[in-house]
Amino acid sequence: MQLDFIRMRSLHQGHRALPSLTALRRPGLVAATVLALAACAGTGRFVDQPRLTIDKPQKDAREAVGELFGSLAPPYTVKVCEADASTKSCTAKNEGISARGVGGLFLPLALRVNGMDVKALKPSPDGLALETSLDATVDGIPPICGTVGGKVISRDNNTASVELSNFYCNWMVIGNAITNADFSIETISLEERTFTGFYKLTFYGTGNVTGSGYYKAMFIPKKN
Repeated sequence: MQLDFIRMRSLHQGHRALPSLTALRRPGLVAATVLALAACAGTGRFVDQPRLTIDKPQKDAREAVGELFGSLAPPYTVKVCEADASTKSCTAKNEGISARGVGGLFLPLALRVNGMDVKALKPSPDGLALETSLDATVDGIPPICGTVGGKVISRDNNTASVELSNFYCNWMVIGNAITNADFSIETISLEERTFTGFYKLTFYGTGNVTGSGYYKAMFIPKKN
């Protein structure tokens, strides 16, 4: 009789402990769910070296890139927007490109890049070297990135891209992060001063964000 009482008491205590174990597991489940959703943004839509089409077919990638980025005297702005890959036109939103991820405490974060201000450029062995500043926000708060060194690459296989690689940024929301912005170039219109292609955005630090898609870039003179 005493043994049955002890057994019943142990079972009762075990059932009482189950809710607390479930509660302990919930934060991990929530974190895993948020991370899984962030991973869905990903960089899978990025195409590294698409075939390049130029509105002046007699020019190659190096000539077209030099004419395009040299069409305005720095400083000038290159604005970007999400675009339709078939029409090469900005989508209805028409403002910036985006990436999503998570920060501290697994809070969701949204990165929006509206473009870059080109402060200076000069020839380099693989194309052009740029000094730029990024026009971006994370959850509406601009980052502090300072001057970002970038390059416009013209390859021997007649492909081109813009790369802003491994630059340091600080966002008030998430702290410090190493950031990369890659723009492969699929079309160049020297007549319209535009180019289109595929983008990939990543940053890693106290927050982790990734995103990819199709973009259109437009050259705009800097207002005095």
